[in-house]
Amino acid sequence: MPLLEVTDLTVRYRTGAVGVQDVSFSVEPSQIVAVLGAAGAGKSTTVRGISGFLRAEGARVVKGSVRFQGRDITGREPHQVCGLGVFAVPERRKIFPNLSVHDNLEALGARLVKGERRAAVEALVFELFPDLARDRRRLAGRLSGGQQQMLAIGRALMADPKLLIVDEMTLGLHPSLHEPLFAAVQRIAAAGSAVLLVDESTGRTLEVAQHCVLLKSGHVLAAGPSADFIGNEVLVAGYVGT
Repeated sequence: MPLLEVTDLTVRYRTGAVGVQDVSFSVEPSQIVAVLGAAGAGKSTTVRGISGFLRAEGARVVKGSVRFQGRDITGREPHQVCGLGVFAVPERRKIFPNLSVHDNLEALGARLVKGERRAAVEALVFELFPDLARDRRRLAGRLSGGQQQMLAIGRALMADPKLLIVDEMTLGLHPSLHEPLFAAVQRIAAAGSAVLLVDESTGRTLEVAQHCVLLKSGHVLAAGPSADFIGNEVLVAGYVGT
């Protein structure tokens, strides 16, 4: 059984516009799956449809289903989805700027994960992102953009997710920060959490992911092993034209 199974997902906005239509794919345990496509292809709509954040965008699932560990989670609220082990890091690094790094990390982890497992998760976060360990008393709003993204990912990891969703991980960040983030994604999957990754750095994303879903105009243009998309004209087609 796949960890996550998305079947014919169709999302409609309050305006009547269709965000995505008949999107289907699956994620296996500890697998990294990339969702790629040009701006407006439906990437963020897809991951919001999985994580439960559609209502805030004035949208809803009108067809299809999302199943996590065999359980139907279609249209559930974000806190319900989180309670099952699915945590999303939204676009633009949503952190609490007026709280310290330590308090940001505590916001979820202290409540959901306890004991020896919590200590192990915290150790992994600080191993992945040494800057967070060094600056744990610093206000999050004073961190660099890259450090804030690390904190957003670290905060989600403190909840020990079975599936981590990261939307536009490197958007707006200096290229020098890309490699540490992609390396962290690989380590996260190796530690046991599957990752659903949306990112504009197509080449590096395909290198770390095992599977790719290419969206175009709200539909799945192609899907399969990531290696099949490297240098493939189908990938180019997903980013060119309408």
